[in-house]
Amino acid sequence: MPKIDLTIEELSAHYALSDAAGIGVRRLRILLSHFGSAQAVLNASLQELISVEGIDKQLADSILECKISRDDQEKARRIKDANLTVYHLLNENYPARLKQIHKAPILLYAVGEFTEADSQSIAVVGTRSSSDYGHRVAKELVSELVKYGFTIVSGLARGIDTQAHYSALEAGGRTIAVLGSGLDTIYPQENTRLARDIAKRGAICTEYFLGTQPDAPNFPERNRIISGLSMGTIVIEAGNKSGAILTALTALEQNREVFAVPGRIDSKRSIGTNRLIKHGAKLVQDVDDILEELTGQLEFENNQSEPRIPEPELSADEKEIYQVLSDQPIHIDTLAQQIGKPPSTLLTTLLNLELRSVVEQLPGKQFVRK
Repeated sequence: MPKIDLTIEELSAHYALSDAAGIGVRRLRILLSHFGSAQAVLNASLQELISVEGIDKQLADSILECKISRDDQEKARRIKDANLTVYHLLNENYPARLKQIHKAPILLYAVGEFTEADSQSIAVVGTRSSSDYGHRVAKELVSELVKYGFTIVSGLARGIDTQAHYSALEAGGRTIAVLGSGLDTIYPQENTRLARDIAKRGAICTEYFLGTQPDAPNFPERNRIISGLSMGTIVIEAGNKSGAILTALTALEQNREVFAVPGRIDSKRSIGTNRLIKHGAKLVQDVDDILEELTGQLEFENNQSEPRIPEPELSADEKEIYQVLSDQPIHIDTLAQQIGKPPSTLLTTLLNLELRSVVEQLPGKQFVRK
């Protein structure tokens, strides 16, 4: 798939298209994959649009009426002027593990950058009102994980998140902070300096545009990115309904590992973590408990590890196609015959798999596993 060049014109077209009535994120992904860019979608004819699976005449008309506004152009200029790195879902530099999840953001804004080392990431989250015990455990676990080459992902919140970021930096490792606001609105404000330090040795990132305030509904959405970037999520102290528990539940939905540090049975800070353990989360007493669970995804050499990407999470329809595909190209008609479904039905599923870098389409409507 060709790289999308995120010029001011392309970003402007993306913002305009995102606001088109009825388009939605899923259809936007399919359109971008089909046409190769937002500008190409806006320049497409009615017949070209309705030839795309899932695009009816009403939606096509909405796209044809879509025009790039001054506001769209101004938004694009603000991104360029801010000198941010913008990761596009269809480009190869987009974080590979995040690309595998449902509802991966199409655009991810960042200060700093992602590297190949970040494919071996683990999330460390917990309560904002953490105890000395929680801070000590976070520091010990993060310091050990950094020795094994893990990038530490968290949410820059007070408490355990802040300790996780600090501990990663102190140990000389990489760390990534995922915000529930725009990159120009660091929350909490006292972590502004920490955010700058993180950007120098990792990245701070968000799906939210500049100026977006840290409103409560943003954080559950932010949590799916924290877990989505990570091989697993470690919860250290969490109340029963805390954001850290929501992150752990999101990790389970994404077929990622969930770890929990046990706490005192009479502490409100331990209700959530102890309940996670009761329902199947891996109990963590030391770093070996984490490494043991991830053995199938890691290969250790000289106290460092090389990432091995696990099999992606797939729906029943996606798995049916994935199991037939291999590294040998197969034509869509042959694939349809083997599965027993018409090519038009398979193409939509294949497009979604291609967007997540699970399969690759070759010339002549041939497909292979990536």
